[in-house]
Amino acid sequence: MTALAINQLVNLEAYPIADLESPARQALVEEMGRIYARDGVCLMPGFLTAVAVEMMAEEAKNASVGAYHCDDTHNVYLEHDDTGLPADHPRRQRQVTRLDVVGCDQLAHDGSLWGLYGWDPLRDFIGAVLGYEDFHRFADPIGAMTINVMNEGDGHGWHYDEAMFTVSVMLQAPEAGGKFEYVRGLRDSGDDNYNRLGSVLAGRATDTTTIPITPGALLLFGGRNLLHRVTGVEGSRTRFIATLCYRDMPGVTNTPAVRELFYGRSEPLRSVVAW
Repeated sequence: MTALAINQLVNLEAYPIADLESPARQALVEEMGRIYARDGVCLMPGFLTAVAVEMMAEEAKNASVGAYHCDDTHNVYLEHDDTGLPADHPRRQRQVTRLDVVGCDQLAHDGSLWGLYGWDPLRDFIGAVLGYEDFHRFADPIGAMTINVMNEGDGHGWHYDEAMFTVSVMLQAPEAGGKFEYVRGLRDSGDDNYNRLGSVLAGRATDTTTIPITPGALLLFGGRNLLHRVTGVEGSRTRFIATLCYRDMPGVTNTPAVRELFYGRSEPLRSVVAW
């Protein structure tokens, strides 16, 4: 992408990440790194320009026509049900996830989302914030960059992620609901704190934190260790959020079985060019 195109997409005045040698970039990396190390969460409001948000939301809307519909129940660990445990055990409590998913093979190669994900300074900045010296875009032809599409009644039940972290960009917020909530401290001690987890799943938690992610914000989130969910979407406006996936080694992809589970197909719909 040209510098002009990036200037139109990323708020480089607030987030000066284009020049790897810039003192301003280094200061930003250090600040965001401290926040993430402390909280496991790092929110950057206004990371995208208003023009970029509008363009990307339109791309998401167009691509969502062919989205895969996920309607699933699961426990918070995304594991198979362990019938050896009591029926009321927190590991057996079922959570409901209902949403549509767009794979990167459904997005235009010349679109703004593709351009953002393929911009090396963004990859390098996120890697630096997370403390990785060697950082790469996910090589999966479907799951490298995805869009979660949530309409009225959709939501994502309480869960831990399999990946250590996720990188999300909000493109369009719903009229109501669709809140990103998480709970700190459940896995800090190394045991899973089932008593407290049970209270959360029963709706008795008083220490749930809501992340005020708004259109244009970029979120780094340590989802493997922070229990989280997206509350039910309300109203006629669709919630669009893009997930940008990275790994600490090159060439990593999902297995065909994982692709089938999350995207409804094991092979991409069309060839995906390398970034």
